Amino acid sequence: MRNGIIQSCFLLILLFSVSEQCGCPAQYTQQVICDSKLVVVAKIDSSSSDGFNTNYKISVTKFYYGKMEYDQLSDKKTLETPKSSAACGPVVLTVGSSYILSVDLYDGKMSHNLCGLQVDAKKASQVLLQGLAGKYKDNCGCEIPFAFDPPPTGPQTRNQCRNTPPGCSYHSLCSRNGYGRCKWQGC
Repeated sequence: MRNGIIQSCFLLILLFSVSEQCGCPAQYTQQVICDSKLVVVAKIDSSSSDGFNTNYKISVTKFYYGKMEYDQLSDKKTLETPKSSAACGPVVLTVGSSYILSVDLYDGKMSHNLCGLQVDAKKASQVLLQGLAGKYKDNCGCEIPFAFDPPPTGPQTRNQCRNTPPGCSYHSLCSRNGYGRCKWQGC
């Protein structure tokens, strides 16, 4: 009986510790962009905090995707970010700097966590900028393995980009080649 209680306590502790961790399924920028409604360059004007979030006041200076969705927001200046690591935070943005951000939208508000795209605009690579210029969205039909997917078995389909070859980064592009097959490009 005592062993059963110890095992039950251990299981509860294990479940609690797993629930306190952030898990981001998308490991490639293209996946994040394809799943995003809004991708912008935003200047961080100021920040404030409450018990759960850091709220950044932002000025959007460029739209990559989602201008129509942005126009429908009730609050176009506040970006909510979680403080808790369980909610994939804390997000740390520097006041006065500009960032390329993927933004989630809910209830007329903008939010962002560490699973989204967050790149200092001055340090953006050419590969990232080319992808944001349309190549990522144009190739959303190419399947990229998610972090939690089991390893692929069997023959590769025309829509799959398998394991990242050497020289590729998480900003790399999975796109169709001249034969209509999805392949990692520009590595």
